[in-house]
Amino acid sequence: MKLPKIYEHFRQGQIFTIEEAREKLKTTGNTLRKRLSELAARGYIFSIRQGLYRVSKIGERPGIEKSSPFAVAGKITPYSYVGFHSALQLHAKEIPKENDTVFIVSPTKFNSFRFEGIHYFWCQSPEPHGLETYLLRECDVEYAVLVTNFEKSLVDCLKRPAHCPPFSELVRLCKKIDDLPDLEKILKYATDCNVQALFNRLGFLFEKNFSHWSIQEPFFNYIRDRMSRKQTEWPILYDSNEGLGQKQKNIIPSDTHFHESKNKWKVQFNQQN
Repeated sequence: MKLPKIYEHFRQGQIFTIEEAREKLKTTGNTLRKRLSELAARGYIFSIRQGLYRVSKIGERPGIEKSSPFAVAGKITPYSYVGFHSALQLHAKEIPKENDTVFIVSPTKFNSFRFEGIHYFWCQSPEPHGLETYLLRECDVEYAVLVTNFEKSLVDCLKRPAHCPPFSELVRLCKKIDDLPDLEKILKYATDCNVQALFNRLGFLFEKNFSHWSIQEPFFNYIRDRMSRKQTEWPILYDSNEGLGQKQKNIIPSDTHFHESKNKWKVQFNQQN
């Protein structure tokens, strides 16, 4: 069976935009849209959202083989990048699963949407720095994804709790990264944010969970000098237990060390979802 020319321009499984199709197929306007519509009707491509498509793999089973969430995220707008919780997942070499949210930072606003069980959520950021290109490979398809580096991703999560996972999940992802982080870079990003409460969160996070990072006392002194002296709210769950058909339930530890550390760094977690 002779395949259509779309397979000469894009690899099987590759995600492409309508602009890329226009350039490769040398077709514009309604003619291009009609051609893409015909290819979709015949199962050679399928639409992810308006203006964004994926080439079908020969023999793939619809509804079973999923598109890479990070590959989708990198194609939504020309200058979009993966940030916050999703960036930590990427650095931990984890793939978002069904019902997860992929946080996409973009100067161009887009309507958040759901595709193949994943929620793609637009985020705005006034600080487009600390970026790096992450090269991923899946089913012989290689693609580059723009993402905040680990240090920036961590600080961004601390600064914007709405885009941060529960505390236990934050710790788990941080412990999965291959290399030790650049602590000076973390402190620099935190200082640039100019938010006192961020240092309270950073102190609690460092002291309680990352002894393997070998954080020296001068780093803690730097944090203490900049933290808030008042009790600060950290509006995320400490831990959650999410069962089928149940709402998330917050699980707050009752051990003495936890409360001592919480009081020391003056952080207060959400008591309920």
